[in-house]
Amino acid sequence: MNLCRCHHIPNMGIFNIGNDYQWTYLIDGIYVIDENAKNICFDEYHFLWYFTKLA
Repeated sequence: MNLCRCHHIPNMGIFNIGNDYQWTYLIDGIYVIDENAKNICFDEYHFLWYFTKLA
């Protein structure tokens, strides 16, 4: 798993600006685990619109 930080609130899932979330690549997109421990799928463009990858 990788970490990312939310900088805009997506219209799906439960996320908070400034919080760090785990994410991973799968065949059909990038999955981010939200505050309710649900996997939310984003395409790469939308993922980068809402999140910043952390090293």
